[in-house]
Amino acid sequence: MSDTRSFQNVQRKIRTIVPAVVLCLLSSEVLAQNTGSAAKKTPGEDMVLRAGDGFPIHITYFAGNGGKESPVAVLLPSTEGPDAANARNRRAWQDTALALQKDGYAVVTVDLRKHGDSIPDVEDKSAIKLLPTDHTAMAALDLEAVKSFLMEQHQAEQLNVRKMGIVAAGSSCIVASAFAVEDWAKKPYKDAPLLAQQTPRGQDVRAIVMLSPKGNVKGLNSARAMKALGALPVAAYILASTQDKAEIRDADKLFKSLELKGEEFDEVRKITRAPIAQSAEQFIEGKEAETTIRLIKEFFKKNLKELEEPWRSRKSRLF
Repeated sequence: MSDTRSFQNVQRKIRTIVPAVVLCLLSSEVLAQNTGSAAKKTPGEDMVLRAGDGFPIHITYFAGNGGKESPVAVLLPSTEGPDAANARNRRAWQDTALALQKDGYAVVTVDLRKHGDSIPDVEDKSAIKLLPTDHTAMAALDLEAVKSFLMEQHQAEQLNVRKMGIVAAGSSCIVASAFAVEDWAKKPYKDAPLLAQQTPRGQDVRAIVMLSPKGNVKGLNSARAMKALGALPVAAYILASTQDKAEIRDADKLFKSLELKGEEFDEVRKITRAPIAQSAEQFIEGKEAETTIRLIKEFFKKNLKELEEPWRSRKSRLF
C-alpha cells in the first residue's frame, strides 16, 4: 500500500477515535479582505492583506510551480511581542520558503499583527504593545486574511488549498493550532445531497509543524487548543530543545494531547527532542537549518504533499 493511501487510512482511524463535534475556540467567523496585487512567479512578492478589523498584515508570497495542484505552506515567526528578546520577522523564513517552493509548494510567510512589518504607523508606541486579545485576533482575523488570499489563489488555479500546512515557532504554534481548529469547525455548504459532493468551506489545514511551542499563550487556551487539534485528522510534529527545561516540559505536555497510540500513527503525530541549544526560529537558522528544513520537507511530503486531494472548485453551487 502506498504512503498516500496509508495516510488516508490513518485519517479515517482518527475520525473513528474522536468525537464528531469539534470544539470552537474562537468567536464567530470573521471576514478578511485582501488588498494585495495578483501574485507573480518570482522568488517572493511582498504584499499587504487586511484583517477583518482593518489591521494590516504583511506577507511574502512564493508562488508554487505545480499550478493548481501545488500544496501550500504558511510560515509563522514567534509572537512573543515586537520587543521580545531575539524577536524575528517573516524574513527569518526566507531559506525555508525557497526550499519548499523549489519542492513544489506555494509558500506564504506572515508577520502577524504587531510583529515585523505588521505594525501600524502611529506616534504612540504604546499602541503596539502586545495584548492578550492580540493572540486571539491573530487566529481569528490575521490567519483568516491569509486563508482568504489563499482561497483567491486556489480559485485562480495557482495552488490547492486543500493541502495546507503550517510551520510555526514559539507562541504562534498555539495561534496556528487555534486557527486550524476553527477552520475544521466550518461545515461544507449544503449544496449537494451527499457530504462528499458538498463544497468545502474549511477543513483545509492538514499538517502543522511546531518549533519550540509555548505552553502558555495569553488570550488562548493552549491545553484546549491542543486537545481539540488532537481530535482532528491533522498531522502534527513538534521539535523542541532538551537544553531548555521549560521548553521541553511544554513540548512534552502539549504532545500528550496530540499523541496517538499505534505504529500507524508514528509518522502522523511525532516529536523530536533535540539535544541542542537552539530554540524556535534558531532551528531554521545557521548550522541547524539544513537538518530542520529536511525534517519539515519529509513530514510534509508524507502528510501533505502526497494526500489524495485533487483540486476542486470552492465556489458553492448556491451562489
